[in-house]
Amino acid sequence: MTKNVKVVDENGTYVGTTYPKRARGLVKNGRAFFVDDCTICLSAKTEPPDHKMNELEVKQMNYIYFNPREWSLDQPQYNTSYQNGNGFYQQNFNTNVKVDRSFINDFDGSLVECLMLGGWDDACVRVSSGALLLPPDSENCFVFWLNGGENDRNNETCQLQITFFGNMSDCYTYKLNRNYIKPLLHKQGWELYSISFKTPFSDQTTVDTRLSFVSGNAPMAVKPARELSFYSEWEDEPDEFAACRPQRHNMVFEDGWPSIDMYGGDKYSTEILRRKKGQDISGHSRQVIQGVAENVQQMAQGLATNAKQMAKGFAQSSRQVAEIYKENVAQRKNQTDEWTKLSGKLEEYQKRYSELDNCQKELMQRCQSLQSRYKYIQVRYSLKEEQKAQLDKTFGETTEWDTNFSALFALNTQFSCAFEFISKKCVPAEAAEGVLKGIKSQLDSIENICNTRNDILNKLNEQMDKIENEKSLI
Repeated sequence: MTKNVKVVDENGTYVGTTYPKRARGLVKNGRAFFVDDCTICLSAKTEPPDHKMNELEVKQMNYIYFNPREWSLDQPQYNTSYQNGNGFYQQNFNTNVKVDRSFINDFDGSLVECLMLGGWDDACVRVSSGALLLPPDSENCFVFWLNGGENDRNNETCQLQITFFGNMSDCYTYKLNRNYIKPLLHKQGWELYSISFKTPFSDQTTVDTRLSFVSGNAPMAVKPARELSFYSEWEDEPDEFAACRPQRHNMVFEDGWPSIDMYGGDKYSTEILRRKKGQDISGHSRQVIQGVAENVQQMAQGLATNAKQMAKGFAQSSRQVAEIYKENVAQRKNQTDEWTKLSGKLEEYQKRYSELDNCQKELMQRCQSLQSRYKYIQVRYSLKEEQKAQLDKTFGETTEWDTNFSALFALNTQFSCAFEFISKKCVPAEAAEGVLKGIKSQLDSIENICNTRNDILNKLNEQMDKIENEKSLI
């Protein structure tokens, strides 16, 4: 249900908006009366304290709550591009994409209906609310729970769009990924959002407003939320490994993230990260306990001996502290050297990436040149069926080539992640090294493809050389 009933006081001053059911209740109790079908006026007969209470109630109800029953697929027939105050956007929509509305378990185990939209491909999906008739120049707040909407390539689309009078060129766009907007609360992988917006001034009595979610390159889910006061005593439950993971929780995975045997799970699954954290903590604890035990033992021996022995014990402790300090300095130096090596590898891979990009462009140019030469040979010479069949077979292998290597474009995102990790040192060095290993593996695969395609072009060139030599001897 939408708050589409305008509320004014006895002087005609705008107070806020409320739900139709609440408006009928105020009228029934004598606290207000209907001015028209979409407006009520607070009764002037109400005592001042009660009037203030009514005004406060109306202002507190100035919220819009997500109801999946009022939302539906709003997919454009063609790819769209538009410009608003935040910049230029282009979105590729797939008209075959469906949106699922189904029941899932809520936080308390009860069933709640939610919308699930989007997938891992680059096709965008948009769902929109029904028309919300809101008063002009009014403050509103949209409240909902969100899950997913991020991938490990950092190229997803996860947005809330608010349009007025259907004007996409002047819509409000809110990015709901990568902490562009901080959620109010984290709970079991879900994030609670409260998006405030103000309707524009208009001469009309109401502003036709539509809310839309847009998702691409990562599935997302949205479910209803209650009044914000309901969550005032809830504890925040952020992901303890958020700094080590390239994406946030997504309900499509059983644990919220890829399991250990899935792509990326060998580095980012909860099992792997907890195992690693446990090893770090247990190792550190053993060192601390061992150090404390040694110090206690030394103190006990010192107290049991004369002053000279105590002085010797203190001297030994001082030497141990100095040794620990030296070890820490050496460890920091080793870590610095390790990050320097990783930075050098990144530069090497970026250079290799550029060379492979140029290589594939040259291969495409060679292929086009050989195709032109083949047409010329067909026109000039009368080819035998077996010669033509042999050339057509070899050229058939080149027709399956893509115009560009999609893998090269995918590497751009991985290079961005690697640069972020290495420049800011925001993850363990092992994680950054793992990303570099993945980049190297893909570069090796692309290089093999280039070599294979080069062999095919050489074979074509030799076949046509042979045909021209034979024809010239006739």
